[in-house]
Amino acid sequence: MNFSEKRMDFAVVCESGNIYDIECETSSVDENTADKTWNYVKALHWKYDNDIYSLIIALSEKNKNPKKQIGTTTHNPLLCEMKKFDGEKNLNNIKKKFESNKELTSHDCAIIETIPDMRNSRNPEVIVEELCYIIKKGKISIENRIILQATMWLNIDYYVKNKKKRKELMEMIKVEKSLNSEFYEWQEETKNEGRKEEIVEIVTAMLETLTPKEITKLTKIPLSVINEIAKQINI
Repeated sequence: MNFSEKRMDFAVVCESGNIYDIECETSSVDENTADKTWNYVKALHWKYDNDIYSLIIALSEKNKNPKKQIGTTTHNPLLCEMKKFDGEKNLNNIKKKFESNKELTSHDCAIIETIPDMRNSRNPEVIVEELCYIIKKGKISIENRIILQATMWLNIDYYVKNKKKRKELMEMIKVEKSLNSEFYEWQEETKNEGRKEEIVEIVTAMLETLTPKEITKLTKIPLSVINEIAKQINI
């Protein structure tokens, strides 16, 4: 089996060591989806020799059970149908926190990035633009901003048809520009002794996926500070 030929969407490793293949399906989920995810599970198991699970995120409203029987083995992916969730209700909840100037948590950010895929009476393009404004102006931690930037860029690319508008929205939520807000003036935070522990935690998390230079560019934290933190945690 040639693992490199597979075109899975995402594969993530949990703290338990279990691996999840996550597939986003714009068309209806059916037996073909079951066959595809089964092949991905086999490929991942062959490469990593670990427990592999499948999660299918369906954007369509009409889906079949993707369960597949292979001899004595049952391949039974988790199916998450986004249209079963009320997008307008979730957006209103997010807007209430935003308007109250409350910090948006990791859970809130996970909701934000999936609202356009939920059941909505309004045009998803309008909803994406509204969410981008919330991301730009809202109180969101730097690590959550970085994740939101990546996931919302996918939403912008998928739902926003006008090229000029797509570019404007992507620029709006770029982390470098968002950091100019009063809530995230990192230069001030580095002078505050009470914030140093929090900065160390954030940089430590970011070092798992970014280089020190990339973190400096995104957060404006001095490279010397980031290098010192990396040295302390043996990266």
